[in-house]
Order: sequence, then C-alpha cells, then structure tokens
Amino acid sequence: MNKKIYYISGAITTLAFLILALFVKIDFTHGPFPFDRPIQTWAFHLQSSSGLTYFFSHMTNIFGDKGGIIVAVLLALVLYLLFKQKEATIWFAATVVLSLALNTVIKVIIGRERPDIHRLAAFANEAGKSFPSGHSIFATIIFGSIFFICLGKLKNRSSKILLGILCIILIALVMFSRIFVGVHYPSDTIGGFLEGISILLLTYPTYMALCQL
Repeated sequence: MNKKIYYISGAITTLAFLILALFVKIDFTHGPFPFDRPIQTWAFHLQSSSGLTYFFSHMTNIFGDKGGIIVAVLLALVLYLLFKQKEATIWFAATVVLSLALNTVIKVIIGRERPDIHRLAAFANEAGKSFPSGHSIFATIIFGSIFFICLGKLKNRSSKILLGILCIILIALVMFSRIFVGVHYPSDTIGGFLEGISILLLTYPTYMALCQL
C-alpha cells in the first residue's frame, strides 16, 4: 500500500473543505451559495411526490442522532463479533468519535444558520447549526469505512468497483435527503462529505498498519 497516495488525497480534500468553510464563514453564514438555491428549488418540487417524501424522510432519520448511534453500534458489533475484525472495529469507532467531535467544534466556529424555506413539516423545528452536515459526515464515515475495510479483502477488481459505486450512491442519497427535507444547503452536505472523506483518507494508513502488526 502506498501511504503517500492516501495522505496526499486526504490533504487535498482537507484543503478543499477548509476553503469551502472559509467562504461560508466570510460571506454565507446567513444564506446560500449561488449554486445552492437551484438545487433547493428542485428538491422542493420533488416534495410533491409522497413516495420520495417517505423515502428521504426515513433515509435522513436513519442517520440522525439516535438512528446514527444505533447504526454505528450495530456495525461495530458486526465487525467485532461476527467477522472478528478487531483492528477494523477500533478504526471505525475512532473515525466515528473523531468525526462527531470535529463536527461539533466546526459547527460552532462557522455558525451557519439552517435554511428557513422549503422544510417538510416533520423537520420544521430542526435545531443546531448548518455547516457542515453531520448526517453527510456520518454517512461518509459509515459507507466509506465499509468500502476501505473491504478494499483489502476483495480480490476481484470489478467487485471493488461495484462496492465503491454502491457506497457513493448511498452517501449521495443521505446527502440529498438533508436537502430534500429542507434542513441543509447543498454546500453543507458537500462540506460534510469532504470532512468525512478527509478523516478516512488520513487515518486509513494507520488502520492498515494495525492490520499488519
């Protein structure tokens, strides 16, 4: 494994996140980026579909505060008890804790207000700051961890590609669910993805080193 590739990639995504966060802090703590509004409007029009509303409402709840904790604990138990992956369990738990801690601090520092339009009624009282999206970070950590853990175990290249595509689709669905229900700007979800993938890329070499001990 070439650790430099992961560190360089992680540095690039971290820089991209910091640049986005800086722009939000300077000019967009009380409003959207120019590219945010068209996507929000499109998502609002999709709310007319009861099927999509049901799907994305449940999707976003699964990765919320309570649902997310349950998902994380279950995945950790599966890794440790079922697959006997001690190193993977430690790495996964560490990335979850790190992402939660960083997200809490960054939300306070940036202080971006949530969107106040196009909210579904069930999410009208969503509290907290908007940037970055915690759900997006968490989904990236969950599905990204699954991908990286399986990456060293899958021998078939096509299997790795298919798993990667599936993980990206699931992350994207969670990201869009936050826009759909009206509690995040698209730029919040991009920020969450960049933060989550940065954590994974920068810590993955440590996980691999643990596996070789």
